[in-house]
Amino acid sequence: MSNEKIKILKMLENGEITADEASKLLSAVEGKSFYTSTNNNNNSNNNNNGSSIDFNKIVNKITSTTQVLAKKTSQIYNGLEKEFKGIFKNINTSSNKSNICKEFNIDLTDVNNTLDVKSLNGEMVLKGYNGDKLTLKAIYIPKDINANIDFYNTDNKKYIFTFREEIFEKVSIEVLVPKKYFDTICVGGLNSNFSLDSLNFKNIISDTTNCNGIVENCEGNDININNVNGKLIIRGIKSDNLKVCNINSYVKLKNIDIKNVSVDVLNGEIDVVNDYLNLFDDYKWKLETQNNPINVEINTDNINYNIDAKTSLGRVNILKNNLIYSEKSDFKVVAITENKNELFKNLSLFLETTNSTIILS
Repeated sequence: MSNEKIKILKMLENGEITADEASKLLSAVEGKSFYTSTNNNNNSNNNNNGSSIDFNKIVNKITSTTQVLAKKTSQIYNGLEKEFKGIFKNINTSSNKSNICKEFNIDLTDVNNTLDVKSLNGEMVLKGYNGDKLTLKAIYIPKDINANIDFYNTDNKKYIFTFREEIFEKVSIEVLVPKKYFDTICVGGLNSNFSLDSLNFKNIISDTTNCNGIVENCEGNDININNVNGKLIIRGIKSDNLKVCNINSYVKLKNIDIKNVSVDVLNGEIDVVNDYLNLFDDYKWKLETQNNPINVEINTDNINYNIDAKTSLGRVNILKNNLIYSEKSDFKVVAITENKNELFKNLSLFLETTNSTIILS
């Protein structure tokens, strides 16, 4: 195998490029598709003394996609795909023979249930759908032959997926959640990546560590997300309240129609892009971070602004017209819309960072 091919495959394994990018690079080197090349050279790969690459793992990365990454064609996702390259794997397909697959199916009749699930060193995918059956598929690797997982419901209508973390190497789950039956959804994860998609709820509570997450196309009352050491993308959400605390990575918000937003980030960027605000008359958004920029892009004209933005050792750039400034400097801007329109939505923005910039456009 050429040095160029080995370098490309190492870049893919390290997460420096996506599977699609690797395929294109390999095609350019070989003059034919990567998949054909890989199949024709499996024997030579095993005899390559100059590389420690797990080629089966790499083939799985390129030939398998998750439900989340299958949405590459969506307009919202296009600008974010590269930033989330390779964080999700297909939990339905695995070359590891020690994996165990177990599926639970529960027919539902009662509403206002609670769902409580978690994952470990794997992936967690929750997908809402218009049905009556709760389906949970778990793929796991136990440390002990007697280790087991459990999914059960209590008398107070709580459905719990549980396991003892110390006796498992990995637990990944995929859950199909009937939309009309659950009002509270609790998710927890350690060293896992998670996706919450198309859920209807009163409350979503997410508590994760070392996890990257995508929350999208959900509708309800309250979302509370606490995450450490992971990237968060939140998009297409309709809700009364959103509260996010994220440590050591960024938060990106896209087309959220949420009345009250509180995002608190430590050592991470905050990016907001919104093309509409429709559901409420008054919006209050508070975005705070440290040592990183805040970028807010509002692409609709029917907004009355109330802006309070400040930074230290950075700069505040407000690129909106028709504003009256009660305070305006490089480090702090306080302004409201002049001649407010009663038919417009009212958006109060409190933006604060340290040692970086704030841009509202």
